Amino acid sequence: MLNQSSQSQENQGKGRKTSIIIALLLLLAVVTIGYASLSATLNINGTSKIRDNTWNVSPSANDIECPQGEVCTINPENPTTVNPDDGTGQDPTGAVIWMDGNTIYFKHILTEPGDTFTFTCKFKNNGSINAKVASVTKTELTETQAKFLTYDVTYADGTPVAANDPLNVDGSHTFKVTVTYKNVDTLPTPEEYAQIQEFASLFTVNYEQA
Repeated sequence: MLNQSSQSQENQGKGRKTSIIIALLLLLAVVTIGYASLSATLNINGTSKIRDNTWNVSPSANDIECPQGEVCTINPENPTTVNPDDGTGQDPTGAVIWMDGNTIYFKHILTEPGDTFTFTCKFKNNGSINAKVASVTKTELTETQAKFLTYDVTYADGTPVAANDPLNVDGSHTFKVTVTYKNVDTLPTPEEYAQIQEFASLFTVNYEQA
């Protein structure tokens, strides 16, 4: 009986022990499942494509215009060898305007006080990226040149060109170039005239991505 009793107790102990172990395993399983459900993985699957953008802010020879009645030669084959009319009528080409990349050059002779030469040129944004004016630089006249000449570049309506002016896709900026021989009472001396003849104008508009 004693043996049976102790065996029974031992079996009960084993049973309790077994029950406890099973309970722990079940509890562990519950905890594991619960934890797994709280740590689910989020997967985001997608594709991105970079658009094929282009940068193209440039002038066009077809968009250079001289005032009505002004004789202009635009983009001759050898522009540096073509001279504007000097007033004698022997070379009646008027103004000479040509492009080299994004630079527009011109030659014109002002014959007497009060003469003015004006032309317009258009820069267009033919690319796919919005642009804006980054900076503007302009040739400064010497003291002698400023005595007899004025030189300015504005937008076509006379508005000054300024940094941060927008030039969106398919938009354009039309610039007006004006050079004037001032209406002075005293004509330049030979020395002054030499300095005026040496006048080289340069106006640069730099663009950057907006």
